[in-house]
Amino acid sequence: MLDDTALAFGISAFISVLAIVNPLSTIGVFLSLTKNMKENEANRIAFRSSIVAFCVLIFFSLSGFFLFQMYGITLEAFRIAGGIVLFAIGMQLVFPSPNSKNSAQGSKQIYLIPLAIPMASGPGAITTTIVLASQAFTIAHEFVLWIAIFLACTINYVVLRFAESIHERIGKEGLAVLIKIMGLLICAIGVQFIINGMKVAFPIFA
Repeated sequence: MLDDTALAFGISAFISVLAIVNPLSTIGVFLSLTKNMKENEANRIAFRSSIVAFCVLIFFSLSGFFLFQMYGITLEAFRIAGGIVLFAIGMQLVFPSPNSKNSAQGSKQIYLIPLAIPMASGPGAITTTIVLASQAFTIAHEFVLWIAIFLACTINYVVLRFAESIHERIGKEGLAVLIKIMGLLICAIGVQFIINGMKVAFPIFA
């Protein structure tokens, strides 16, 4: 039975992971990489990329604590660094570089690179997962974190599965607006990570 704190943590974790996985930002790349494929083949790539992303994020949710110990990293330092990374990623979504292009279109395993890594489970998603895992103090919290990762990756699959329909319905401009909104949300999550880390590392800011 989940208590209120575990449920609240699960909702927060789901929003955070989904925001940074941001499947909407992958639609354009996915469509360009699968434009010459049959529908069932494109669907299989969408499924495989989401499965790989799920496995990567679960791995880091389980191993994050040991990585901290191995390299002598404090949680507060990682929160601050992770917040900076997330803020930078969010700013890239809000203000994309006109010269940014995807260089992996020739990859034979596009479900792995770039769709799963780094688009769905890149540095930002891994950082978010590790920070959230460090805040999971009970088995219930761990459980809801795994559920949150699973739901985010499932939504990633659904969005890619219907990428063409979504793109046709909301259009290029609508998709750009939604991506910018997600970018702002990622920036806010990054800033909150920094604030939380600063409060513990420097009590004077508490």
